[in-house]
Amino acid sequence: MKKKIACLSLCLLVAGCLRAGDYDLLPIRSKIVNAYMGYSVDFVEQDEELVSSQSEREHDYVLNKAITVRKGEAVLSDKFFNRDMYRSYIYRPTKKGTLQNQSFPMRLDDRKEYKVLGWSKIDGVEYSLLDSGLDGYVFLFDEKGNFYNRAGWIEDGRLRILDEEIFVYPSDMKMQTIARIRNEVSNIRNGYEVKYNGVKLDRIWFDYLAYDADDNDGGRFERISFPDKPGLITINGIGLRILKADEDTLTYMILQGNE
Repeated sequence: MKKKIACLSLCLLVAGCLRAGDYDLLPIRSKIVNAYMGYSVDFVEQDEELVSSQSEREHDYVLNKAITVRKGEAVLSDKFFNRDMYRSYIYRPTKKGTLQNQSFPMRLDDRKEYKVLGWSKIDGVEYSLLDSGLDGYVFLFDEKGNFYNRAGWIEDGRLRILDEEIFVYPSDMKMQTIARIRNEVSNIRNGYEVKYNGVKLDRIWFDYLAYDADDNDGGRFERISFPDKPGLITINGIGLRILKADEDTLTYMILQGNE
């Protein structure tokens, strides 16, 4: 009889420890178990990654050829900028199919793109964690696109493998990873651009824009002019022959480039 009372008292004591006052110890116990039983996850931090960045120069002088531009168009241009290359990945099944299990079957369409939440290593093999659409519930596939035979659950930043077996239908359906490359031209770092601004007061006018990424204002603007008559002018060390100018158009020829 005393042993039965002692056992009952012990059970009551444990139950009281699991929940005391406003503190529920069951979630804490779950976190501890999850930390030891689960796998670490390398989460996707951003949709794109910067692959390369290189400086480029844009200037294309056509020497000794008559060129006609309209008011507001560039007469001369010599600009330096960065060209950045970004890479992202999309995930598609090789064919339409279903990942079947008792809890949460998932249909896959080979015309749709799917999201990967991150990656996790199991027994030395890296698996991608396919977002099922149900918070925390994921399907796994390896680098060859083969599905893991168990689903997973992400909790507290750890991956736990669930007991239910996954059946792939059709059995030869796999996931494919497709890389996308995107080029982006960033803001001009430095250089200049000269645009035609017409004829006023017997003078030929140009808008001169100098770019400087280190300048808080981004550079400077200046309006320059020359007498309205055919002949040679020089802008930033580049020689131009003015052939004809009016309010709307300018015909000129570049005689000397500035390399």
